[in-house]
Amino acid sequence: MSRLPKLKIQSPFENNNNDLYELEQAKNRIDYGAGTIVTVEEQVVSSHEGLAQLASMEQYRDKEFLEVMVVPLIGGG
Repeated sequence: MSRLPKLKIQSPFENNNNDLYELEQAKNRIDYGAGTIVTVEEQVVSSHEGLAQLASMEQYRDKEFLEVMVVPLIGGG
């Protein structure tokens, strides 16, 4: 039986403690706002629904976890 993978959420500006999150927990952990880029396994997602669709794809279903990178956009020059 296949299951959804957990998520290893990382950010370049946070102390990444390698915690794993269930898909539902990520709903409150990830900010999909205009000032943030969220990638999952090197694919950009723009919503929790997009993350759920990606996690349920056949190629990811039986993985232990997916790498999620949350990168805030920094303005300036």
